[in-house]
Amino acid sequence: MNPRPAAAESPALWLVAPFFLAAPLGLVAAGILLATSQRDAFVAINLPRTVAITHALVVGWVSTTMMGAVYQFGPVVIGGRLWSERLARVQFVTHALAVTWFVLSLSHWHLNAMGGAGVLLVVSFILFLLNAGVSVARAPRWNLPRAYLAVSLTFLGATFVLGITYVGTLQHLWFPITLGRLSAHAHLGLAGWLGLTLMGVSYQLVPMFTVVQRAKPRFGRAALIVTSVSAIAFAWFVSEGAGPPARVLLAVGLATGPALWAADEIHLLRHRVRRRLDVQGHATYGSLAFLSLAAAAGMMAAAGTPFTPSTEPARWLLAYGTLAIGGWMGLALIGNSYKILPFIVWYHRYLPHAGQGPIPVAADIYHEGAANAVLALHAGAVAVLAAAALLGQLELLRAGGVLLAAGGACHGATMLHMFLPKTTGRGLARAGPQGVTS
Repeated sequence: MNPRPAAAESPALWLVAPFFLAAPLGLVAAGILLATSQRDAFVAINLPRTVAITHALVVGWVSTTMMGAVYQFGPVVIGGRLWSERLARVQFVTHALAVTWFVLSLSHWHLNAMGGAGVLLVVSFILFLLNAGVSVARAPRWNLPRAYLAVSLTFLGATFVLGITYVGTLQHLWFPITLGRLSAHAHLGLAGWLGLTLMGVSYQLVPMFTVVQRAKPRFGRAALIVTSVSAIAFAWFVSEGAGPPARVLLAVGLATGPALWAADEIHLLRHRVRRRLDVQGHATYGSLAFLSLAAAAGMMAAAGTPFTPSTEPARWLLAYGTLAIGGWMGLALIGNSYKILPFIVWYHRYLPHAGQGPIPVAADIYHEGAANAVLALHAGAVAVLAAAALLGQLELLRAGGVLLAAGGACHGATMLHMFLPKTTGRGLARAGPQGVTS
């Protein structure tokens, strides 16, 4: 089994927490942009508003959450200390400013502003890579989560180098930016950076939170290798203009790695000791369901126009992105946030008072009913948006945007609620190992 978390190595509360608290703002921004979309959203995936929505989700919401999780995960789980906590705080401020500037400049397609924001965003990613890379390098031994993080950070570097190159090309016209090249950039980020990070972290968090004692992953290394190779192959051949048959074959390869990971997750969940599923368990099953739908939509998108109205060729791509980013990644991130952040709050605020009177445990820090409601609202928003994309219904797409923004706002509010004083704990009897890991 993977090692238990070393709570004593936990970074400062206000190093990690800002990433989790700021990330839902990206979700709210994407929802607002979707709620004000026009019909051209179904026509092309590379229009300014759609590109802004994508980056609000991927860079503003998902990546920001991942950064906070990695800053906590490295020292606590794999035992690698950060290079500098001060650097992490500087990186958060840089990232927040860069994302805000970048999304606004994309939505208005202001090339000079995009260039400046893109450079600042690259600075943020470099600072993160330095800190997270040192943490991974300092870990005392190799395990699945460490291997996944090491590879995903490499993909992150490739993704932002390609991204800033495209921003420069828009201004200086170095080479044509085709849809294939945009797809290569997107999938290096989605499958390589975000997908592998999510998969690697889940190999630790799912067994830990659902208490899996005997079952072990069976496809962990295979999923890592297949996903990495498939992401590189997809990016290379699609950027070179691969036709529909080749794209479908590449899409099958790209779906195989996450499918192996999903088989492992189901295997672990079936062998859990804690039979009652909490919000993280519900989120995991929901995330896996959306992953299967995203894979199917991705195959259709790769096949091209035979499955798409000729006047609105972006429908399948829009559905695919919604299901993959909002559904697969989004549900998992929301579910895990209700485990990671409560533990950090509990450890830094309440554990020091153990022995002085009753204290809450980690499960008392958040309201499970509210968390499940947020999860259901987000899942509903993703389902509405995917249906709107497939049906080409603009009003439904706008309604989905409203739901997405509402879900992001509620998620942020429930996480802020964790910082309010908890005056009625369940007592020191539960503040042992379960208090740390639950």
